[in-house]
Order: sequence, then structure tokens, then C-alpha cells
Amino acid sequence: MEMDLLRLQRALDRVELVSGLGIPGRGQMCIMALVACLAGEGHTDQPRTASPLIRGFAIPVNDEMPDAMRQRLKPFAPRILGTNDGRDAERAELLREALVTQILPRARLRYGPAPLQARHPLRLVERVWHRMRRGEIRRRIDRLVEQSERGLRPGQEVQLAAATGRLLALCARDASDPREADWYWGTAITLLDRMCEVGAETRTPPKIRADRLEALGPAAHRLTSDGVAAAG
Repeated sequence: MEMDLLRLQRALDRVELVSGLGIPGRGQMCIMALVACLAGEGHTDQPRTASPLIRGFAIPVNDEMPDAMRQRLKPFAPRILGTNDGRDAERAELLREALVTQILPRARLRYGPAPLQARHPLRLVERVWHRMRRGEIRRRIDRLVEQSERGLRPGQEVQLAAATGRLLALCARDASDPREADWYWGTAITLLDRMCEVGAETRTPPKIRADRLEALGPAAHRLTSDGVAAAG
């Protein structure tokens, strides 16, 4: 078991998580494409093995995270295997509770009405852009507040997850204080961890075959038994 974990870690080290679907021949993938690769489902960001709710949440977080921080998502890939287990209602309730008690109260404190005043044209353009961005965040906050108060209708779980992931990413990207950005990114990582834990005690994830691990990483580093580089 320890050797299997070591082999998995070495394989994950060869992967660079990137924004977007990525190019597997270069060892570049998004988090969901990495899940698909481990499951043997080909190069896709819609792996059948993954919870649709986790996918909806993880994609905007993956795409907006700074490059170095995005690599912290790699250990979640094997944990997402087998999460398409019919327990997304529990995961949605977990997200809804976090929204109501942590995320929305903090975000609403920051994104109130902002005055638009500037004399220099460049500063004016910057403020217009900033206000538009803040306006998008405020609209998302308002929609999520309304949704959380109204409750979820069947089929809205994935929509809630995607909206939550996008809001966390927008707030982190917009933060002027690095500590504020770290709070939003850290909250996203914590929520992903908690969603993966739902059902983990009874879940039997698909076995990751050795050939799938060998397929990870840049094509130039993948060798056949003859020492010839494998096709990417």
C-alpha cells in the first residue's frame, strides 16, 4: 500500500494543474481532467466517476486559482474518484450551510455601494472596471442569498455548487489584501475536502491502474520498456 501511494505521489508530481482542459502530452491538466485520466476515461473535464456537484464547484476554483496554489488541488484527484454516488444532496446542504454562516456574511461586508469619483481618465477607467467587477460579485451574492433563503429545488444542487465556486474565486481575485484572498481560497479547499469526505467511509473508489499513472506527465518523460518515448 505504501508503495502504491508513493507511486501515485510521484505520478501526481509530474502533472501541472492549469486553467482550462490542458494538454496531456505536456503533462498539463485541470483537476477534473486529472480525475478522468486516473479513472481511465480519456481527456475530458466531465469524468463519469465524479460527483457532478464536486465538478461544478471545482472547475471555477481550478480555473481562477493562482498557478502555484492550484497545485494544492492535485491530492483531491484520487479522492474524487467514485464520488458519483448519489449523495450530492448532502454535499449541497454542506455548501448551503457554509454560504449562510461563513461566505455570504463576509462577502457582503466588503461589497457595498462604492462611489465613482476620479479626475484622471485612466483612474476613471480603472474605477469603472473595478465597479463593474464588484457589481458582478454583488449580483452573485444577492442571487445566492435569495437561493439560500428560498431553499434548493431538485436539480439545483450543481447550479449552487458552480455559483459558490465562482463567488469564492471572484472574491479571492478581487481581494486587495493577500490574507483576504487566502481566506477565500482556503475556504474553497476546505469545502472541497469536506465534500470528498461525504460517503468516504463506504465508498470503494475505482482502482488506479499502473498504466494510468505512467500516462501522467510530459510525453518526453514517459518511456516504454525499450526506453523509447511513448506517444502523447
